Amino acid sequence: MLTQHQANWQYVLLKTIQIEFANSIKDVRCIMAVRLAVCFALILISNAACQSDPEETEMVPEDSDVTQAPQELEVQADDVTLYVRIAGDPKSGNVLIANHGGPGMTSHYMVSLEQLASTDFAVVTYDQRGMARSTMPPDGYGLLNYVADLEAVRKAVGVEKVHILGHSWGGLVAMRYATVHPQKARSIILVNSGPPDWQAMQVAQANMDQRIAELQQQGVIPEELPTTVSERMEAIGVAYYADPGFEVPDELMNTFQSMDTDRVEAVNGLTWSALGAYDFTAELAGLNHPVLMLFGANDPFGLSMAETTRAALTAARVEFVVLEACGHFWQECPDEFFAHVRAFLELPSAR
Repeated sequence: MLTQHQANWQYVLLKTIQIEFANSIKDVRCIMAVRLAVCFALILISNAACQSDPEETEMVPEDSDVTQAPQELEVQADDVTLYVRIAGDPKSGNVLIANHGGPGMTSHYMVSLEQLASTDFAVVTYDQRGMARSTMPPDGYGLLNYVADLEAVRKAVGVEKVHILGHSWGGLVAMRYATVHPQKARSIILVNSGPPDWQAMQVAQANMDQRIAELQQQGVIPEELPTTVSERMEAIGVAYYADPGFEVPDELMNTFQSMDTDRVEAVNGLTWSALGAYDFTAELAGLNHPVLMLFGANDPFGLSMAETTRAALTAARVEFVVLEACGHFWQECPDEFFAHVRAFLELPSAR
């Protein structure tokens, strides 16, 4: 299923285990969140093999209507310079801005979204503060900082209202943005999104633990987990997919390879520490936007995470779709995923 690591990847993984967030974060709830997010990042990295530079392999998907290469910008947002990529024509006024997961991942794995781009529709991705091609400020990792960054990207693209997509952690950024700038959001797409409150996040962590236990009972994950960091993370990593034998595609590999483990550690700690026992459920009740919620039937964090979000969007026009045979990443079910996204955005069907 997964290609083996080379020696340098094992070294990086062993180095990253020296995580000391618990010494600096006093709130036990924040420590648990840091553990969840950092372990997720390490698991993803442990599944990545050393291939060519992601900058060299990244390209517009074959079924995109875009004839020009994507534009790359550097956008200044208060204390950070953000790497931004635009596929399609933003002058059309029809723009989707996508927010990647993490905190601590990069936007490389979102390149397949560019198949939605055309002369009549633009897809914008960017690396969040602290990650990959964006700069890393020493502080300022609260959720409202991420919201301000997204607003800076919108302004740089030059459109008044945009569609907002958020995957996993990026769903929190997308939802919170819409509550702060409701007049700037045309619609919201939440893909395996994190929940709007910390209590639901704790339930999600328990679901992940249960998923690992079930795979251990099935013999997919060993009952006794390996003692070395790289082998342990590789063993648990299959829990994020509906199919434990899923072959990780290039765009996900490119993301894993682009993740600086020191930055992953720092950004995760700073962000979850800033969020603490977060809860913006009440703010979501004020949204009346069209919302597409896509959630993998086999997402290890459990459907309860999506149901919490759905229940909070009391005034929004929500379309809630469970993607069968899909885990935490849409790359497992791309046809179903893109069919729903195209229909929601009223875009032509793929060629």
